[in-house]
Amino acid sequence: MENIFRYSIKAIIIKDNKLLVENCDYGRGRFSKLPGGGHQWGETMEQALIRECKEELCIDVKPTRLVLARDYIAKNHNTTIDNPNFHQAELMFECEVDDFSTLCVGDEPDSESEEIKWIDLDELEQSDFIPKAIIPHLKNLKNIKETIVLGDVN
Repeated sequence: MENIFRYSIKAIIIKDNKLLVENCDYGRGRFSKLPGGGHQWGETMEQALIRECKEELCIDVKPTRLVLARDYIAKNHNTTIDNPNFHQAELMFECEVDDFSTLCVGDEPDSESEEIKWIDLDELEQSDFIPKAIIPHLKNLKNIKETIVLGDVN
């Protein structure tokens, strides 16, 4: 089996104490995650995030700061949903959005049955949001002063 490595750039968008998420099903069960996706060759991180949010959510985002970084190395986690040779590095940016009026599932959603929803920060632990390891940081975003590198967490 071939080793797979990719960078993924993610948007942290919070409004009225709610987190904007994509709810997806890749044939392995539904879950919610931060919007964003693959970093393409020749793009800056900010350009990748702006493109991904436009494609998936039909909104314009302004990345303001890199807040969290994590590795996800599938073979190190007890999961049946990912190829054990899969490794993804995720860079999570806090983003501002001036206009939510165009918010909808875009032309290039992550899955055919993708939904966009808001999850109250106080309900993240009980929700289907992943990765669970970043929830305490999302709830404490205002107090994060420097980028936190989380390592290989899920």
